[in-house]
Amino acid sequence: MGFETQWFGVDGMDGILSMEGFDTSLAEGLMLLTPFSATAEDELTQNFVAKYQELYKDIPNQFAADAYDGVYIMKAALEKAGVTADMDYSAVCDAMKTAMTEIQFEGITGDITWTADGEPTKDPIAVVIKDGIYEIME
Repeated sequence: MGFETQWFGVDGMDGILSMEGFDTSLAEGLMLLTPFSATAEDELTQNFVAKYQELYKDIPNQFAADAYDGVYIMKAALEKAGVTADMDYSAVCDAMKTAMTEIQFEGITGDITWTADGEPTKDPIAVVIKDGIYEIME
């Protein structure tokens, strides 16, 4: 018909290139949104990628980055809430609900804040797969 289709992947497709047995040529030109790209040039990302590769001999994807940031997000909220080891779990939960809406977090997946109802706000990164790697779209 004379047109070239562009494919836009769904949330969670990050990691497709490292799936065992996957033919990466099938993903050539695929665009997707992700909160993280291992090819980003900022110092925070490059330090994370280097340490991850040293420890796991692999390139991290968004799920590794989300988990990494998630631990530090919880730490920041626990500190903001003033949580102590002797607190009742219900009190910890209530304190965390409030603290999560009061912190701003700068991590490898971006700058994140939370609304009063707990929804996160952060900018995604658009990438396209070229020659078997994720390339950040400008």
